[in-house]
Amino acid sequence: MGMFDEIRCEAPLPDGPGTTGAWFQTKSFPHPSLSRFVITAAGRLVDLAGNDCELDGYIVMYTIDPEPPHDEAGPSAKAWREYRLRFTAGQLQTIERVTASMPKDRNVGLASCRCFDVSQPPDSGQPSS
Repeated sequence: MGMFDEIRCEAPLPDGPGTTGAWFQTKSFPHPSLSRFVITAAGRLVDLAGNDCELDGYIVMYTIDPEPPHDEAGPSAKAWREYRLRFTAGQLQTIERVTASMPKDRNVGLASCRCFDVSQPPDSGQPSS
């Protein structure tokens, strides 16, 4: 299975308002480690400490809904949702739903990303006693 990170997206998704705020998995970041991130409504990706990751490039995020989408009928309908997000200078530019009809010959990935160690409390600047 491998490690992954999680992203909550507060920005509007192409599926409409009912999908905003859902948690997604991603393996787009270097060294996935079950870290959690948020894409703010303003289109910035931040870690849970509020650090802006200043992404450049593409990430892919995905989830399986507990219920099939309303536009797919039948018991065999898959509830898989996958999105490709493009960031430039830290700002979200586009979100597109990945579909079976999309070309498979595109390579997407991150050009750059700021990473922070949020496992340690911030340094207060005071000497330790």
